[in-house]
Amino acid sequence: MATPNNLAFIGEWFKNDTETVQQLIVSFYPSEKAIELFERKTKKVILHKTKIEDLSQSDFFVGAKLLIFGKQINIIGYGDSYTKLKYGNEQRIFIMVFSEALQHIGEILHAITKNDLHIRQLNMLKIDDNYSWILKNFCTEQSELSYFVDNIPSNSFVAMELTGDNSYIRFKVLCGHANSSDGANISASTTLRALYGTGIYFSNSAISSNMESKLIFSNNDVRLCLKSSVLLKNSTLCIIKPHAVRQGLTGEIITQILEKGFIVSAMKMMRFERANCEEFMGVYKGVIPEFEIASELLSQ
Repeated sequence: MATPNNLAFIGEWFKNDTETVQQLIVSFYPSEKAIELFERKTKKVILHKTKIEDLSQSDFFVGAKLLIFGKQINIIGYGDSYTKLKYGNEQRIFIMVFSEALQHIGEILHAITKNDLHIRQLNMLKIDDNYSWILKNFCTEQSELSYFVDNIPSNSFVAMELTGDNSYIRFKVLCGHANSSDGANISASTTLRALYGTGIYFSNSAISSNMESKLIFSNNDVRLCLKSSVLLKNSTLCIIKPHAVRQGLTGEIITQILEKGFIVSAMKMMRFERANCEEFMGVYKGVIPEFEIASELLSQ
């Protein structure tokens, strides 16, 4: 049986004129960098196969938000068995960066993207002492998470979820041994721990990694005790635009910010709806001529 030359996803398109949600099949042709849209139920073509240079395969995953010719489409599922099988086997791993390694977060992010691992979620967090007892409960109620919870730093740390083919083994090789001074890391001096210290945590198995990621990013109870590290004092906001993220420039940009003497007190990867972008940029509406372009860029 021939392998399909496209990937198919289920997408949702909110139509502003009718205030309704339309489900689409979003087909992406990686070799051609082309996209095709048609209505899921009626099979009516919304967009014939069209080449879009800015799109790549890494832009397509469940939870992605795509801006296609002014239409914001949210990817909510897989459109066929081939795509589900391909992405269903894609490993998700959870890592934390803290302590001395946090000073090198830019270089670490750059190394991750350079090794073709994709950052799906990222947040800089800190334990809220008022709710720290919630984490302790997880140690007693779910023994398989005890080791992980015990390793959550008391100070600020960056939590990330990474994906990619065979991502667990690949990141394990990239990260190196826990002891940065041991013989294995001396012979592999380019590993992250050898370069930036032992303040990098990742799970002891791919299965545990998936559990840990869900605990940090999806568990409502844990969200209470892990707050943003944002200071909101003597600070400013920096936005790394979507095209720079897609090009893998996030790490290089953060490195340059740190090298100029700034301190990154908080960071988070976000995916904006178009309406949220317009609200966020609302203070500039009528002030700068680039308002519409800026809103569109942020929602890509």
